[in-house]
Amino acid sequence: MGIFKVLGLIVLAVFAIALIIAICIFFYARRGLKRMAREMYGTDNIIDALNQSQRSAADEHKSINSMTKTYLPQIMRDFPEFSYEQFKVKAEQALLAALAAISNDNTELMKDASEEFKTKVRSFIEMNIANEYDEDYSDCIIHQTEINSYTKRAGICRIMLQSSLEYYHTVKRKSDGKVIKGDPNRKAQEKYNIELIYVQDKTKMEKIGHGNDSIGSHCPNCGAPVTVLGAKHCEYCGSALMQINVLVWSINNFTKV
Repeated sequence: MGIFKVLGLIVLAVFAIALIIAICIFFYARRGLKRMAREMYGTDNIIDALNQSQRSAADEHKSINSMTKTYLPQIMRDFPEFSYEQFKVKAEQALLAALAAISNDNTELMKDASEEFKTKVRSFIEMNIANEYDEDYSDCIIHQTEINSYTKRAGICRIMLQSSLEYYHTVKRKSDGKVIKGDPNRKAQEKYNIELIYVQDKTKMEKIGHGNDSIGSHCPNCGAPVTVLGAKHCEYCGSALMQINVLVWSINNFTKV
């Protein structure tokens, strides 16, 4: 019995030492967190510091992958009359108009948008109506827009612009008004890609099966490849594939990154 008592005391002592060490680590870490909170946010309250950190993250603009200096000289060599500033403004206006149209279930708000662009927005509106959702984008501010990529393939030139923006975004159920997505009290920081296309030669598009009158290689609604020559509708989701202008730059698509 004496041996068991000694072992029990040893185990108890080890446990007590471990507990003391854990308590010391806890208070040391807590003191360190308080010091960091005080230095960074001017408060000793860790919860307040975390809340301030979340608010700071919400206010921090998303960085974009700017390749303007790399691709703009190439674009200007290929298209000397291309006005980058003009199309940048048009792309930003088209994006803001798209978000406003989704918020109001009304593509007529996109007065200067191409039919291809309207098709994409219309698909969002129809999906919200089918699900009985109210989606709202408000207080939208674009911080920066730059060229992200420039490609030439099969008779099509594509410029991808990338925009950093912020907005209040919510999705509510129409039945009870409950917010199921987003935060009405906190802005979201997002990035969007906006695609400009220029069709140089539709015969080259046809050779690889992009379709004579299709908007490109993919459906603007579901993203499925367009493989049927002269297709008017997507074979996967049934969305209309609108005609595009040849030898004219047009704003063709937008996607959240």
